[in-house]
Parts: sequence; structure tokens; C-alpha cells
Amino acid sequence: MDYKMNRTPSSYTSELHGEITEKFAPILVERRLKKGEIVHEIGKVCPHLYLVSSGILRAFYFKDGKDITAHFAFAKEAITAPDSFILGKPSKYSLESLEDSHVLAADHRQLEVFLEENPHLEKLTRQFTQAIYLELLERLESIVFLTAKERYELLLKRNPNLLLGVNLGHTASYLGITQETLSRIRAKQD
Repeated sequence: MDYKMNRTPSSYTSELHGEITEKFAPILVERRLKKGEIVHEIGKVCPHLYLVSSGILRAFYFKDGKDITAHFAFAKEAITAPDSFILGKPSKYSLESLEDSHVLAADHRQLEVFLEENPHLEKLTRQFTQAIYLELLERLESIVFLTAKERYELLLKRNPNLLLGVNLGHTASYLGITQETLSRIRAKQD
């Protein structure tokens, strides 16, 4: 599958999700998560990459005693504590399931061995990694270049069901705004 200019980063990741889950099935472990379940805790090494089949997960950290959402992963997206998964060090992020979710977990060591045994999957892995990078770049650019209202609209466009599964506080912290500001933005859209 080749990247085309008219795709959004999240749609590219979603397109690759099916192929990734099929090709990497021998090493993927199915997990069912309950709403509110902490999948990974701050300060521990996170050896897993989670491919979300259904539900919503978030990565978060604490700053000045406040819970800050760094990333959401919706169906057909991936999530991990990247500082820990890549470097094998304790993470500053926790991962939480925001609703009952179904994920496929890939262990870092098993993934490395599997790729050594299946070098033909390196291209697919690179494409998936690039798609994730583009999602993160889109998020960074939205923080730098977009207004709070535009960031909120982009997030809703990415996942129209956001309001059903994510509370206002998590959404506001992800957008880098207060709950009050988010409430005003939402009120103007109604």
C-alpha cells in the first residue's frame, strides 16, 4: 500500500491496521479491557504496543498534580508509552482504557524477533511507523498553528464519537485548554 497525498494521517493508519493485524497475528495477544482499566503505569517499562480493535485508550501523564492527556487511540489506531517501548526505560506515561475495549498487544522483544524472521514485513512496519509519526506531527502542528476551536473540530472530524467515550476533562487537557473554554466552544457549535 502506498501513501497518497489526499489521505489524512489517521486514515492511513486505519487502512494499514487490517494488514498489520493479519500479518502479525502470530505474535499478537488479544486483550479485553474494562472501562477505567490502567493498562500501563507511569514509572514502569512498557513492553507492549496496543492495536485498538474497538474502544478508546489514552496516554496521560501528570504535570503540577494535573492529569494531562497526551494521546487518544480510537478503533484501528495504535498506542503505547513510546519513550518506554522504544528505549526500554521506565515511562512518564500511563495508558488507560476509557471504555470497554478490545486490543491486540505486541510485545517489543517478540516483535523484533518476528521481524528478523520475516524481513519482508519491514516495509509494512515502516509504513505503519510513518503513519503514526504523521499523526503525531499533525497533533504538534495543530497545537502550534490552530486555534482551540480548530483543534477541537479536527479532533471531532477524526472521531465523531469522541463525545460519547471521552469526558470533558480529558478532551480539554488533550487540546491544551481549560474545561470552561471547551464548554464555550461546544456551546457555540450547538
